[in-house]
Amino acid sequence: MIKIRYGQYPLLFLNSLIFCYSLGVFGAEKYILPQKCLFLLLIVNFFIAFIFILKKHDLTFIPFLIIFTLLGYLSGIFALSPSPNNIINYENKTATIEGTICEEPIIKQDEQKIYHITYIVDVQTVFWQKQAQNTTGKIYIYKKQDDLNSIAQIGDIVSTAGTIRKIHGYHNPGLINSELRAQSQGIYGFISLGKADMQILKANNDFNFKKFSIDIKKHILDKLLNTMPEDDAYMIYAMVFGGYANIPAELLEAFSLTGIIHILSVSGSHVSLIAGFLLSLGKLCRLPRFINITLLIIIISFYAFICGLSAPVMRATVMGILTAIALSLQKSHEASNLLSITALIMLLINPLLLFDISFQLSFASTAGLVYLMSKIRQKLYFLPCFLADNLSLTLSAQIMTLPLIAWYFNSLSLSSLIANIIAVPILEFIIILSLIACLVIFIPIMAKILFILSSLILGISNIFTLHLAKMPFASVYFPTFPFICIFLYYLVLFNIFNKSLAKFWIKFLHRYKIICYMIFLSSFVLTMYFVFKPQPLEIHFIDVGQGDCILIITPNKKSVMIDTGGSVNSDFDIGLRVDLPYLRHYGITKLDYLILSHADVDHAEATYTIMQKIPVNHLIIANQPPEEYIKTLNLPPNCELLSQAIIAKTDMNFTLDDVQFKFLRANENPSASSSNEASNVLKLTYHNFSALFPGDLPQRQEQQLVNECQNLQSTILKVAHHGSKTSSSLEFLQAVNPQFAVICVGKYNSFNHPSSQIIERLNKLNIPIYRTDINGAIVFSTDGYKLKIDTFN
Repeated sequence: MIKIRYGQYPLLFLNSLIFCYSLGVFGAEKYILPQKCLFLLLIVNFFIAFIFILKKHDLTFIPFLIIFTLLGYLSGIFALSPSPNNIINYENKTATIEGTICEEPIIKQDEQKIYHITYIVDVQTVFWQKQAQNTTGKIYIYKKQDDLNSIAQIGDIVSTAGTIRKIHGYHNPGLINSELRAQSQGIYGFISLGKADMQILKANNDFNFKKFSIDIKKHILDKLLNTMPEDDAYMIYAMVFGGYANIPAELLEAFSLTGIIHILSVSGSHVSLIAGFLLSLGKLCRLPRFINITLLIIIISFYAFICGLSAPVMRATVMGILTAIALSLQKSHEASNLLSITALIMLLINPLLLFDISFQLSFASTAGLVYLMSKIRQKLYFLPCFLADNLSLTLSAQIMTLPLIAWYFNSLSLSSLIANIIAVPILEFIIILSLIACLVIFIPIMAKILFILSSLILGISNIFTLHLAKMPFASVYFPTFPFICIFLYYLVLFNIFNKSLAKFWIKFLHRYKIICYMIFLSSFVLTMYFVFKPQPLEIHFIDVGQGDCILIITPNKKSVMIDTGGSVNSDFDIGLRVDLPYLRHYGITKLDYLILSHADVDHAEATYTIMQKIPVNHLIIANQPPEEYIKTLNLPPNCELLSQAIIAKTDMNFTLDDVQFKFLRANENPSASSSNEASNVLKLTYHNFSALFPGDLPQRQEQQLVNECQNLQSTILKVAHHGSKTSSSLEFLQAVNPQFAVICVGKYNSFNHPSSQIIERLNKLNIPIYRTDINGAIVFSTDGYKLKIDTFN
């Protein structure tokens, strides 16, 4: 009889507690359960655990796992529920707030030379309805300025008035949840001021640690800018202190494609690098181990302080120091215990860290170094020492973070091994060299020599990285793992690298082989069923904010995208940041058709970005002047994209996998008075199912369509012009007679879409309404007869 004895696997038990606690927190975000029953269940399990501990029962771990699952759920509920006096309770209210600037302002300059400034304000007082009320929570303040003469600094007490909004990201599968990530930092809302004033009530003239660290970094940046080319200065500054500001886009993309983008953010690898250098230096100088470790802790703590003591920096510092100490003492099991204890304490303090990608990747990559690096290094004994060390470090981190990278980015860098073997050691040498220069900055000549040397070496490294990124297959698509596959991946991984666990499972499989065979066979049959069963037609209304973007996936995985979305008066790249991640998440690596209803920014701006990144077989556009598309798509000079496009014609059609697409209307007048009037109207038909996509068609053109078209009736109507009152007349809605209406619209949009008149009109006709601002991405799945609807908010 195989038996897990009392206290036999402490590390497995500790990691199981983390898993169960995380499962509880995850469940709190997804499901609402009766809290009184959970508290009662928690008390019962505490009582059972206490009895089991007294008896040293072999099953003591079971009530503890249940306790931590319940604790995770309850902690998650409390963390997700703001306090009664939290700032977010004033959502959609126009009020005056007073608070303290608690982070360094983020400053960007657009093409019109306007400065866009983002402040994080810790709010203390809200003035609403002529009453002052104490409050808690942080908010973003967005402001535009023509110059930088009056910038608030950390510690300044400020006052401003505006409408308080809740943070709202793009609610699509596979994207980072920006609301939860902000909430994990205590940030709940934002106020957009435009060019309105923000008054500084009291400038902070007292000593402030964060302000002091910012002043040091600014002084170092000035020295870098005075010593080397601007691009090199910003690059080295980012490598040492983290960040992507002012780095050339081409170089940033090259670092991303080659899998070394982590070098530009302060992470566990930075701390490990500094720790490794200090330990080696201490060994070379023959310092006693105690003194060496003490100096290591002091220097790394000071480095964290200079980097701003942000949450990611603190996590990296704590994990890096603990891991370095344990590994320096040659006790890898102690390092793994410390890592798990640290992660558990962090989650107990802030359960919402579970949803923070930087925490996930930091913990996973550090776990790779602790659990896998030494074992992989042993397998690479036949390689030169330098090569084996770098290869084992890269492989251990990549193997452990692979499911997370697949989930969030859907790409795997095949060039990363080469980059990590050649480029990363060079960049790490630059970091150490630059840090030494920062330490001796009071000796100008020495600091200048070190900075110049760093710049020269960086130039060589950048050339190598840019060439490496242009190689074929530098980065390849990697499919999204379902959660069950992620769990099985880590389960198999730990069994491969843990001999005692592997022996346990071998004995278990041998003893219960018939049951195991049955489970394996059932899993295989079930997998084959899902692989070969007929696939439905899917229509995805992607949440792109205030814009339209629809993805259609046919039963045989052909793909059609109608519109791409875009950001009005913003440099946010919807194509790169929203559309492409969505396509990759669903395994779409090319588009058979990309159809633009018309040339407005909120429908077409992301087109060029998409077509640069993935193949598009056919581009269909509306009959509008080419200048409008050139302006909207930001096409470079001599771009041949429009010359290859197909201009839609009325009654033009095509078929993919029995799914019929037909243009019921196309613009016949290229000089239409408005772009909306030029909107193509496309109808999709699949057996008994149909969907109508009218772009931003106004009511007058709708009336013409009603008069000319005999078959407008559709199962789904994409409501025209985001629910504007200029579209969706009663007669048109009655002619279409949809079973469902979908409104693609952005939360807090300045146009006040959708119009209350349109909502009332749809409700009177008893047409169920789905909205991307409320429901997130909306997916309709059908075999042509039955219909299934999924939302992602």
